[in-house]
Amino acid sequence: NLMMRGAENRMGYVTQRQQPLSIAAIVRLLALVKEEAEEQEHHVAREFFKVGAAVALAVCGSLRGNEVFMLDLGALRRHIDLGKQGTLPDDPMKAGTDLSQAPHVIIPLLGQFKGELGFRYHIMSLASTTSSGIELRWWMEKLIQVRQEENCTTGPGFGHKDGVVASMREYDEVIQSFLSVIQQEDNDLIGATDDVQIHYGLSRTFRRTAEGRARAAKLESDVQNTMNRWRKIEQAKGRRPRFNMVDHYAHARDLMHVTWRYSFVQ
Repeated sequence: NLMMRGAENRMGYVTQRQQPLSIAAIVRLLALVKEEAEEQEHHVAREFFKVGAAVALAVCGSLRGNEVFMLDLGALRRHIDLGKQGTLPDDPMKAGTDLSQAPHVIIPLLGQFKGELGFRYHIMSLASTTSSGIELRWWMEKLIQVRQEENCTTGPGFGHKDGVVASMREYDEVIQSFLSVIQQEDNDLIGATDDVQIHYGLSRTFRRTAEGRARAAKLESDVQNTMNRWRKIEQAKGRRPRFNMVDHYAHARDLMHVTWRYSFVQ
């Protein structure tokens, strides 16, 4: 009814419990987005590239949909070249391996994270390319490029030409349309009876996928917790806990044994 529709417009829409996808389905999704973008007019292609970048970031960073939209464009641009010339160790997943020189990309999120008071940065150093072939650096560099074409160099990473942050709903529409194509292509990737609109979306699907991959790779539970370390604020029961120097850009590499490994197994 009209009252419920008005409430939804003001509060956002509630999704049913979203399900994870296989990593093969996500790799195919990103490939399709890229292929379609390269065939479209510039203004359409830019939107597709943004959606692909959002998916890659959500998986690699184990982010919920609202957290993806906290990507800060100006900080991303300033630090995009850090880690570009890294060298992959022979056995990057071995405990104690020095990952400080591994190929990585610094992801700066700016926002009011769950349980926090005020605005602050959350910094992650993630693998440039994952074990399944998700090219996070490529997508972040493409995002910078398309935002530059819109004359946007600061503000939200995922936004419009006028600087307004994009909405999860519009990204979900694009994601679900491509997933429907995959469903028609290959029922092994997405079941024929799956309701794509209900089961999959930016809000939870890619976070759940990342968590499942981390468990399958037998990463320790503290690795997963550190990937979402704003939970520490909830554990502090309203008091702002002390974070160490990893909160600063220059020391983001200090946590690469956690953040890089977590993203690399995706």
